[in-house]
Order: sequence, then C-alpha cells, then structure tokens
Amino acid sequence: MDCQEKLRLILRDLSHALQGSDAELRGEIEEIIKKYRPKRRRGDFELKRGNTYYIDEKSGKLGYKILVQILERGLPALYITRMNPDTLEISGLYKNLTVYWLTSLKRKGSIAPNDLTKIYTIINDFVKENENPLVLLDGIETIITNTDFKRTLNMLQRIRDLISQKRGIFLVPINLEILEIRERALFEKEMMNKVPGKRAI
Repeated sequence: MDCQEKLRLILRDLSHALQGSDAELRGEIEEIIKKYRPKRRRGDFELKRGNTYYIDEKSGKLGYKILVQILERGLPALYITRMNPDTLEISGLYKNLTVYWLTSLKRKGSIAPNDLTKIYTIINDFVKENENPLVLLDGIETIITNTDFKRTLNMLQRIRDLISQKRGIFLVPINLEILEIRERALFEKEMMNKVPGKRAI
C-alpha cells in the first residue's frame, strides 16, 4: 500500500469520525481533511452537488467507477444494485458505503424491485441522515419491468427533488434502448443531466 492510498484511508476514517463529534473538534478535523485531501486526478468526473445525473450504458461500469471515486473522497454513498453485495470488491472496504441488493429474494439488506415505497424510504432516510450524500441506483430497468415506467419515473422525480434540497448527488445508470421514444424523452427531461463526457483535469 503506497503513501497516497494510506492517506486516503486516513481521510476516510477521519470523515467517518466526524459523526457525533462536538462542534470545535468537527471544525478542526474538517480543516485537516480540507488541507490534506488528495487532489482530484485526471479522469475523475465533475458532478455538481444538488444534481441528478443519468448514465446511458448497459454494463453499469461507469456508475461503479464514479461510486469508487466518491468513496475515496470520504463522502457517504448509498449503492442500490442488482449485484449480490457479497460478490462486490468494495464490500467491507469503505465505512462510508451502504449497500442494498435489488432482488426479489428475501434476505437482510435486500429490496424487492416492485417495492417503490421501500426504495424511496431507504433513499430518503439515507439522504436526511448524511451530509453531501451520493445515491447510486443501479437496476432501474428491473424496477420498470416489475412495476411500470410512469410509477418509476414518479419515484425518480421525488428522489431528484430530495437530492436537490439536501445538496447530494443522485446517479442513475440506464440502458435507454429499453424505453419507448416518448418514455425516453420524458426520462431525459426529468433527469435533466447526463454524466458529462469531459472529466476533471
């Protein structure tokens, strides 16, 4: 493990330690983090707080890459995924990561794709309990298949407004090819922002 990686881990732990600290200590730790946090690297994505972004992709790899970049900055992230969390490389590596499995299987830490109320409630609670949160909702195609487009879009609109209010970031990977022309136009209009191709330098 090189020095840069060790520093990232230290900063991650300091960020986590901020929760529950008194105001003076919190201010001191925030100054340390601000001073020593690694600079953004070539290839990092610039995402503005308070915004919702969609990624037009089939694999979900880009969303995962952005998630890791956010985690390395020490920010809290909620990852709802179609992947079994036990198979994810990042599981257990980041204290600032919360993962839910989007599956019909009933087990701890799972959410059924047709339970829009539970999906929204989990996201709502996470966003309200954390500062500058990232929410990555992977598997939107499965949610649409198990409910319908209109209900799913309504949920996404509510999450978008919540994220805007709490100055977080909401990221939705989706294969737009599964949508009808009218549905695609509505989705792009409501989600508003496509992940920019130009990265931070």
